[in-house]
Amino acid sequence: MTYSKIINKVKSMNSILKNTESYRKEWKKNKKKMIINNLEKIVKESGLIAEVIVHDQFEGLEAISLTTGTKESGIYEKVSKAVKKPLIRIGGMLMFQQLFNGKISIWVNYPYIEGIGDPKAPKMLEIVRPHELKDVNILRYAEQFIDAITEWEDYDDDIPPAPGIGFNHQAASIK
Repeated sequence: MTYSKIINKVKSMNSILKNTESYRKEWKKNKKKMIINNLEKIVKESGLIAEVIVHDQFEGLEAISLTTGTKESGIYEKVSKAVKKPLIRIGGMLMFQQLFNGKISIWVNYPYIEGIGDPKAPKMLEIVRPHELKDVNILRYAEQFIDAITEWEDYDDDIPPAPGIGFNHQAASIK
């Protein structure tokens, strides 16, 4: 009986576990501060009305978000002739979250208005190892965040429908 296969699997697992420790140290040592500094600079330089929030309730599973905040949506429920109840707009959020394995997930939460439908599902932008995350990436993610929020805010039916599949659609494209 040979143990070479399981020995290789254990070596691989131990390597992954060592990476997790290394990733967590890198987050704590410099990536957390780098993300915060970049997001704060983006807010300052761009004029974006947003706040950088550190979510650090769980060490080793921290997150940093750039959020456009919560405010009245401009839509009101008429409770009576004299009373209107504002519906609340939860702003969009760009999130950098430390995963259980030390990698960093980057995603966008879309804005939504409480009481009007369900929020749109978050959009995962990428999962990276800490050493792969550079200043230029954070700027690119912020641009993707602004694009997503702008698209949500400017929603209408001007976007042409996706081409269909089927006999009639193929025939029309052959002409």
